[in-house]
Order: sequence, then C-alpha cells, then structure tokens
Amino acid sequence: MLSSQERQEYIVDQVNKNGSVRVSDVSRELSCSEVTIRNDIRRLDELGLLSRTHGGAKVCQDGLTISFEQGECFWHKEEKKRIAERAYEYINSRDSIIIDDSTSGYYLAKIIRRNTEKRMIVITNSILTAAELSSARHIELFVVSGHVIGTPPSALDNFTVNAYHQFNATKAFIGANGIDLRRGVASLGTPQRDVKKAIVEVAKELYVLVDHTKFEGGSLFNVCPMSAVTRVITDRQVQPGQLELARSLGIPMDVV
Repeated sequence: MLSSQERQEYIVDQVNKNGSVRVSDVSRELSCSEVTIRNDIRRLDELGLLSRTHGGAKVCQDGLTISFEQGECFWHKEEKKRIAERAYEYINSRDSIIIDDSTSGYYLAKIIRRNTEKRMIVITNSILTAAELSSARHIELFVVSGHVIGTPPSALDNFTVNAYHQFNATKAFIGANGIDLRRGVASLGTPQRDVKKAIVEVAKELYVLVDHTKFEGGSLFNVCPMSAVTRVITDRQVQPGQLELARSLGIPMDVV
C-alpha cells in the first residue's frame, strides 16, 4: 500500500510526463479507490503542483518554471527521498532553517511544501529549492543571493557567504561531497566549501544529509569537523564499518 506522499509523487510525475492524467487510470495503476485519487489531486491542486480537471488533472499553466540539467537530482533518488523524510522529522513548527544547494536539500524542500502543518522560515541559496517553496503559504522564504552556478543552479560566491552571515538559524540541513567520520565534512570546490562554512557558523544545529556513496572519500576541502555536526542522516546501504566507527566516535547517525 502506497503512502499518500508516494501516490502524490506518482501523480505529479505522470502529469509532468504526459501532460495530464485521469482519475480512473491512476486508481487502476495504484490499486486504490478513485475517491483517494481525487483527494490526492485536490491536495496537489491546492499546493499548485497541478491543475484539477473534470475526471483528472493536467499540468499547471501558470507559476514559476525552472529549467535545469537534472544530473545528480536523480542519482540515488529513492535513498535521498528517505533521507529527506527523516530530516523533516527534526523540524519543528516555527523553526528557522537553512537548506543548502544539495540535491538532498531539494527533496527536503519538496516534503516541506507538501506538509503544511509546520510553519517555518526557510533560508536557501538553491534556486531549485527556492522555486519549490516560492508559493508555499506556510513558509516564509529568504533567498540568499550571489553568482548562480552549478547543477542544480545555486548562488555560490562571497556575496552568498556574506548574506548568510546576516541570519541566525535554528537548524541547517546541508549535503556534502564527502564525509570522513574522523576528519569531518568535505566539499569538492572552494565556493561550495565557503558557503557551507558560513551556514555552519550561523546555525545552532547542523544536520548532514548524505547518501552512502559520500563515505567513499575523494573530496578535497574541509567544511567542518564532526564535532560541529548534530546528526548525520544516510541510507541503509552505508557500509557496516562506517556505522561501527560512528558508534565508537559517538557520532549520532540515522540510517533510513
């Protein structure tokens, strides 16, 4: 039995792929009632993710569209979704949170948009995350400016670093190009490193969202030591040796 989030993601994917869907078709494909699918479509229409029609749904004709090379967004997609779902559990209503330019952060933004029971302030340098949350009425959104580069597109330069230093955040959710449980969180480039360092400095709690491949090493620039990290959230394909090491070092780690 699929969860409501899984059903709704399927509906949005099908609408974006085909331009429209019919309630009867989705009901048959997902083996659930038409009433359930109609309720899902009504909810997605309220969130602005599609337009409800008689008997189905179609692509929204209005709103903001961001074109980008999909790239890493679809690498280890299911793992990143689970990581983002767990990260969402650590957010409280009225929190002020930072979401960086990571692809796991983008999936967290999607979950935040769909769940309106928690009201919060979101600060981000990710164009993709900003677009995802721009019309969410339960979110007060701050977009940090700077030179937009990378895939997905994000603001990454000294303007971005200086802008982040204007904030005080309850929690920050960042990705990493690499993580060494003895040495710390690492980045592949200096622009990303400098922005992440700024985020670490202004957030009271730091959550690092990384899939299992990020434990394989290879990143050059240190962002912060593990002592600065509140919790690591990763997927269940992480090597057992990494879990043992985390336990021995007293590093909180969620495996989902």
